[in-house]
Amino acid sequence: MLNDAFNKYDPSQVSLYVYDVWKTYNGVKALNGISLYVKRGEILGLIGPNGSGKTTTIKIILGLIKKDKGVVNVLGYDIDKEPFKYKQFVGYVPEAALIPEYLTAYEFLYYVGRIKNVPGDVLKDKIDSFISLFGLMDKKKDLIISLSKGMKQKLIFLSSIIYEPKLLLLDEPFIGLDPEGQYEIKSILKELSESGCSILLSTHLLDFAERFCDRVAIINKGKNIATGDLEYLKKRASLGEDTTLEQIFLTLTKEQSLVSKDNRVNEEGRNLFKR
Repeated sequence: MLNDAFNKYDPSQVSLYVYDVWKTYNGVKALNGISLYVKRGEILGLIGPNGSGKTTTIKIILGLIKKDKGVVNVLGYDIDKEPFKYKQFVGYVPEAALIPEYLTAYEFLYYVGRIKNVPGDVLKDKIDSFISLFGLMDKKKDLIISLSKGMKQKLIFLSSIIYEPKLLLLDEPFIGLDPEGQYEIKSILKELSESGCSILLSTHLLDFAERFCDRVAIINKGKNIATGDLEYLKKRASLGEDTTLEQIFLTLTKEQSLVSKDNRVNEEGRNLFKR
């Protein structure tokens, strides 16, 4: 399924293309030939156990860390050949963001917008609109250091969309948010998707991913072990009609772990004859 898509890769239809990407840290494989793609206007959920390679994948796409080998193409740009130009079209919410707490909420958003070349007069209106939408108008001139964790998370999200990105990379974007804040962000994400923005969303909230994402990629041990909508994943896991994404996830990750274990045992057995 994935290979067919990659062989027919068309940047006018696919915003993000990751193929056979590997990454090793101090001899430990973080990514083991991962492949995935995100179509234009699609929300692709990225789920997997802790340490499965989700954050590493996102950081490689952004150019924050270098891959060992493989292909990453963002909006038609090969990130190895053109490592800077594509970034002006990409928004990013990291799992644990550090923002300049000595700025006010307004100053921070204005700073990010100007870096991304949003015209000043347009930017001011955008900031007021977004801050009002998130109920932060009375905090507009407050220093970020005085804001709650949830308010800071809203600001980080707003900073990722203030310049209207074509690709949005989100790593656990709902951390610290109350239900109302989560609802506000979900509503904006749906609007962005409908307007053509592609979204790669890493999350541990499986029930949310099941309801919200167009497709879901299940990552384990640095590999994409299954990608598709819920109906496809049910068939892939050989489970019934009433199966949840959580059950699919547990089934497929367990199967892949058993296969990996068998491969290690077989490799160790072969090595015995080489000694």
